[in-house]
Amino acid sequence: MALLHNGRVPIDTNFIIVLRGYDPAEVDAAVRRVQQALMSVSPEVRASVRDELRRSVFRVRIRGYDRGEVDEYVRRATDDLG
Repeated sequence: MALLHNGRVPIDTNFIIVLRGYDPAEVDAAVRRVQQALMSVSPEVRASVRDELRRSVFRVRIRGYDRGEVDEYVRRATDDLG
């Protein structure tokens, strides 16, 4: 897995697909926002995405992303967004 500048939040997220997991489209959109924010030099952009991520509630779908993996990603991303 490729890593960002700090080595904590992966650029290439390869979440496992499970029978009942988080909606992949919603998670993928959130990951893209995190990646853009982490590349930003603007503290306001980073804080905005961090706060949005903290409020995120992903829908559970059949054949979605593993919830534990996504939750860990969100935890790391919110920490890194500071």
